[in-house]
Amino acid sequence: MSQPILSIVVPTREGFAEHWLNELVKIKGDVEFILVHPPGMKKHPKVDERLQQINSSFRGEIIQRMTGMLNASGKYLLTVNCDEYLTPDIVQIATDYFAAFPDSWVVRLSRNNFKFGDKSSLDKPWADFSQLKSMPICPMSEDKKQETNLSYNAGNCLLEIPIAPLDTKFDFGCFFRTRKDHHGIHTENFDKKIWKNELLQPTLQDILETMKIFGPVKYVPFWCLDRLLGLFIQAKFFKKGKIIGHLLPQPEQIRIEENPPEYKKSRRFYVFAEILLLRKFQNYGYLWNLIVDQIRGSLVRGFNFAFRRS
Repeated sequence: MSQPILSIVVPTREGFAEHWLNELVKIKGDVEFILVHPPGMKKHPKVDERLQQINSSFRGEIIQRMTGMLNASGKYLLTVNCDEYLTPDIVQIATDYFAAFPDSWVVRLSRNNFKFGDKSSLDKPWADFSQLKSMPICPMSEDKKQETNLSYNAGNCLLEIPIAPLDTKFDFGCFFRTRKDHHGIHTENFDKKIWKNELLQPTLQDILETMKIFGPVKYVPFWCLDRLLGLFIQAKFFKKGKIIGHLLPQPEQIRIEENPPEYKKSRRFYVFAEILLLRKFQNYGYLWNLIVDQIRGSLVRGFNFAFRRS
């Protein structure tokens, strides 16, 4: 069997929508879908030769997502959730983008968010992106913050994404206030982007090695892989000032449906996963700023919670 162009990895949960799976398999081209179910969940009877279904050993985002990624054989890889819809032309977009930018590591998808159950919006026709090869390149504006800049591109151009400024100096002010170096034109997270798998696979092996404490004993956090992996891959292959990829313009290539009402968001302590970054890359001030900020924020939230309960 030849290598697929794109692997799409999805950690699932019980009761994911049939509508979502039907839309997923409408994706055209040489693609493999890897659904990673929690332990004990029955596999879906859907018949599609491109569809793989795996049961993870444990429940949790990191375990399920990494299980899928370690089994991915595509030239490129994209991770999404089981309430996120992709354009059927996503394989062609990946092919055209990396043909035009062979030195890029990643292409970020422009997104649009919809309320839970808004099937009419989720099912509307997707935009044609056959003109991608001829789109102009735009440097990102320094005066916009990261989340505004890297989730929505209204211009008809490809916005440059530089590597995270990992070599920034440690900011002692992070002990007392929120860090500032995450604002800017770079990206931290891994999810909802198409990455080169040749960079991802050695990064995953490094993360697994970093989880070892001694002998067979490992520290395996269950949640919050997104930023850990996004920064880990940039730290492992760090090149100061490198443009690692581009953000595609609107109309969107990914549509995100809100969680069902029964799936309320829970507050997670990211530091339990991201502390692994410092085990491997103690020389980057940016990562120290991140961890100190996370610990300070966790202590503040814990104090406020205890105060409200008293």
